[in-house]
Amino acid sequence: MKKILVFLACLSLLALDGYGDTPDSLEAGTVCRRPEAVTFSLSDDPKIDTGWGDLRCADLREMDLSYRTDDLFSCDFDTRTQWPARLPEDFDPSALLELGKDPGLGLRELHAKGITGKGVGIAIIDQTLLVEHQEYADRLRLYQEYHNAAKDSASMHGPAVSSIALGKTVGVAPEALLYYIADDLGTGTEENFVRDLSYFAADIDRFIQLNATLPNDKKIRVISMSAGYTQDDQGAEKMDAAIQRARDAGIAVVWVSSRDPLMKPYTGMGRTPYGDPNELTGVRPGAFWEDFLYTGEYSGSDGSALLVPMDRRTTASPAGPSEYAYFSVGGSSWTVPWIAGMYALACQVKPDVTFAEFTQAARETARPVSAVRDGTEYPYGNVISPAALLERLNT
Repeated sequence: MKKILVFLACLSLLALDGYGDTPDSLEAGTVCRRPEAVTFSLSDDPKIDTGWGDLRCADLREMDLSYRTDDLFSCDFDTRTQWPARLPEDFDPSALLELGKDPGLGLRELHAKGITGKGVGIAIIDQTLLVEHQEYADRLRLYQEYHNAAKDSASMHGPAVSSIALGKTVGVAPEALLYYIADDLGTGTEENFVRDLSYFAADIDRFIQLNATLPNDKKIRVISMSAGYTQDDQGAEKMDAAIQRARDAGIAVVWVSSRDPLMKPYTGMGRTPYGDPNELTGVRPGAFWEDFLYTGEYSGSDGSALLVPMDRRTTASPAGPSEYAYFSVGGSSWTVPWIAGMYALACQVKPDVTFAEFTQAARETARPVSAVRDGTEYPYGNVISPAALLERLNT
């Protein structure tokens, strides 16, 4: 009977498709559905596109990949990938995957000292979640779905961003609490999709309302959305207003934006394949923007960029509760939850910290980095120093 009542409650929430003045209420401790795990169907002889090869769940045992060094170091794979005996000598997928689990920049040392984001709420709005994944299942305090997300199997994106923010072994804040809404960024099918930010705006308001009901030791302090939008997008004004309402209510909102003054400084960076995630010697420009650095089109060369880990990360996979995926190339979607997790640590250390104070401390303690090409040095920003940042907030 209890399962039937929960199912009916979930259906009643799904019926509210539009953005209303009063968002429907959420209740902490509820999970409206448990989406199915999903694996990826690839051919027996997958095409490996340099920089974007997807070898997740692939059976490669009969292949000779000994001559595909560059392709392999640029590919994505997971714990279900079946590797052949014929691989390049310097390509070690197990080692790459383990290095990718480290959130980097000395965070595990902070975790060992008890700085874990314990009790700090992180809310995420993203795609359908595999709620049982071992990285965050024990700290999932809410899972709700709307629109097409309520029909989907677990996505690649949802487990990844959740684990980056607060995963038990791969996350920045491994004892933070997770409040999660799965929703769509628009309407229509793949062929006629129209972006509509109204849905996410409604979700932000839902979190604001939920937060008013939570005890002080379980409050949501940050909303993470690995999405961006322009003022021309449908629902943009509603989204702007909802973000401001959240911030006025004491909830930071981190998202992909170059026009939001609070988010503009943050940029994702890369790492050499076997580089230590905790040392600047392994740092590289982010893969998706590196070319712009050398052409002069990269805006962070003036030192304004605050850099956080992005490329060569291992995250929770939707393929199963104990499965992981390695992504050689990340994107802004991976930087946003990292920042949210870091802010959760700051909230544990200084409960009244604002996101503006957090960013100022990050600026004051970050370390400059540069790349060298053809004898020319190219500065590209400053890497966040978590320990120094938190110490600055405490002074």
